[in-house]
Order: sequence, then structure tokens, then C-alpha cells
Amino acid sequence: MTESYLAISDFSGGVSETGRMAEHLGPLGEHVETTVVCLVADDGVDALTYREAPTTGLRALDLLSLFAVALTEGARNDYDGVVSISLVPYGCFALAVGWLCGLPTHLAIIGVDLDVHARARYDALTAALFRQFDAITVPGTAHRDQLEALGVPGERIEILANGVDRGTYSPAETSVDYDYIWVGRFSAEKDPLLFVRTMAALVERGEQPRAAMLGTGPLDGAVDDRIDELGLDDYIDRPGWVDEPANYYHRARTFVLTSERDALPLTLLEAMACGLVPVVPDVGNVRDAVTDGESGIVLDGRDAASFASALQRLDDDELYHRLSAAAPAVCARFSTERAVEDWQSVLGTLRAVNGRDAET
Repeated sequence: MTESYLAISDFSGGVSETGRMAEHLGPLGEHVETTVVCLVADDGVDALTYREAPTTGLRALDLLSLFAVALTEGARNDYDGVVSISLVPYGCFALAVGWLCGLPTHLAIIGVDLDVHARARYDALTAALFRQFDAITVPGTAHRDQLEALGVPGERIEILANGVDRGTYSPAETSVDYDYIWVGRFSAEKDPLLFVRTMAALVERGEQPRAAMLGTGPLDGAVDDRIDELGLDDYIDRPGWVDEPANYYHRARTFVLTSERDALPLTLLEAMACGLVPVVPDVGNVRDAVTDGESGIVLDGRDAASFASALQRLDDDELYHRLSAAAPAVCARFSTERAVEDWQSVLGTLRAVNGRDAET
């Protein structure tokens, strides 16, 4: 008998969010029939089936519509479990559907779940909700340890690899146009302004950096204004959002992550797979991917002077080439193939709740 799972997610949040959903749910579809209840489907993932909820343009009503469709779908069809990404609201929806339909539930943790919800005034409620899921996936060991500290049994927690497509992201012999590249959403938690200040610090030290910032978001205007104010227009290119940044990675030397908080960004893993040396702050699960002094540089502080000093260390060709040669080994743990394997462990946990044979 073919297994079938109901997924509750949302592909309507923009390019970066859509990629995150496809990255998590695509490998699941390689194992079992997966129906995703969402507001906007991602037709680029062939392994998934979609049930789009009617939309009105009003976020609250659209989410209510999504929940109603998910509940109807769960009650109408014979599913083996409910999976979800992000606690609020989709994980909460999954818990409700699972309880009402008698199905085991899964939650894929993203950064905000632990970095915001678990540290807010309602943290006790958040921890209680985490403990209701039969299986939880996290991007790395730091989040696994946080969940266990909140009382989630270790046997319910699995690390789910961010899947890097090694066919697209791998070292390539190309001309180098950029010394430094920054990729992400232009938002406060990603702190793109810190990258701008870092480039300004390098210029003040007599350097002439060639940099690119890929992305878009609510801080677009602030970034452009700061680049102009600091006279960095000749040093920083702004191509906007790029769906497949591999070409930019292949033309760059160093990947810079400036996030104030993050889980384990796929952009970091993709850049390392292409042989870029990462310079990153010690946030989230980055140490699962970057070993300081072996495959990149991990900073204790998050200030422009510290970043600038770390980047100047990479002027040492011997150090740079040693770190660059080691960076692509990240794919041994973080690849699309590994994500498919990780989902097998998650399904085993959910099958146990259902009383099904783990070899089904």
C-alpha cells in the first residue's frame, strides 16, 4: 500500500521562501505521495501534488481558507500523517488537523521558531506546542540541543539536511569578478547593512574591494542609501534577486554572511560547494558546516572591523587556497541525496506512531 502524507505549507512568500519550501518538501516526495495544501503552488517540484486554497488578498482570511482546505483534505482522504514547515501558523494547523483526523504530525523548524517564538514572553506555550509533535526536523545540532533543553524527547528530533544540488553547485574554472559576495533577503535579521559597513572599512584601510550583493527585501532602500552615502557605488554591484546564483558564486572568491540570527542558510552551503571561502558569524547551526580555520572563518563578533580583518586575512594566498579546497566537502553532509535519506528517518518515526512497519 502506497503511503500518502498531507503537507501544510505556503509557497506565496516570495522567491527565497518558495525555495525553502521546495528544498524541504521535494525530497519527501521522493519517498511517499505528498499532497501540499498551500496558497500558491510551486510547479517546479514534480514530486509534489498541490491543493491550492482560495485566496482573497487578505492574509488572515487566506490563512483561514488554507486551514479549512487542509482540514477537509485530511478528513476526506486516507493520509498516513501531516507534515508542516514553521510553527506559526502551519505547524499549529498541522497539530489541529492531526488531532481532529487522528494522524501523527511533523514540524520542520526554521530559524524564527527557536530564535523568536521560543524566546518570547509566550515561550512556555511555544515549548508545549513543540512537545506535541511526533517528529521534528531541524537544520543542525544547535537547534537540536535547544529543542531537547525545551523538553522535546531526543528520539523525536531529526536533523534534516539542507539539500545542495551538486550538479549545479560545484567548483568551476572561471574568471573572478568579485572578491566578496553577499546573498540573501534584505531584512533586519540578515543585516545587509553590516556588509556595506564592512566594505567601507576595507576602503578606509586602503583596499579596493569588488563586491556583489544579491537579493531584495524591505531594506532595499536603506542599503542603496548607505552605499551612496559611503561612496561605495564603484565597489558594490546590486544585481537584485537571482534565482540561481551559481554563476555569481563561480565568479567570486569569498562568501560573507552577516546575519544577526539564522538557521543554516542554503546560500552558505551552495557557496561552499562552489569552493568559496565563507566568513561567517557564530549564529544558528553554521558551525555544522564551517570549521574555523579549516573550511572557513567563524567570527565571535558581529562588527565591521572584525569582518574586515577576517577578509584581509584571506589576502594570504596559502590560507585562502587551503580553505577554498576544503569548503566543497560540505556536500558530504548537505546535499539533495542526503536530504532524501534524512526523510527516511523522519518517516520511520511517524510510522512507529501509526504502528506501521518501518520497512513499509
